[in-house]
Amino acid sequence: MSVESTHLLKKLAFEIKTREFLVKSDVTTQLGGDNSAPDPHQYLEVALASCTAITMMMYAKRKAIPLEDVNVTINITAEGEVNAISREIKLIGNLTQEQKDSLMVIADKCPIHKFISRGALITSSLKD
Repeated sequence: MSVESTHLLKKLAFEIKTREFLVKSDVTTQLGGDNSAPDPHQYLEVALASCTAITMMMYAKRKAIPLEDVNVTINITAEGEVNAISREIKLIGNLTQEQKDSLMVIADKCPIHKFISRGALITSSLKD
């Protein structure tokens, strides 16, 4: 899996290539950007929200749980010495409490949740 910041578009807006997709990232005008695309923090929130929803839907299908939809809201609530993220999940469908409980356990098993929770060692190298 690879993501590459391909080039600066304007001010602080970059185009990023992942597989065959191109996405953009920018920052707000207060930070010197044009606010033309989601910022990097929002992409982190998008990753957790989408991974949570996908993981829960896959589990529900495998277990024949009548989950019709999942709405996930993510907010980075603290950043610095201590980092914190809030996640609100709304389950849509005719679900029993037992099914809801099992789905909530599965939410914590999404790969992005586990990755963020465990942290990551990041190595950087200069490329010619």
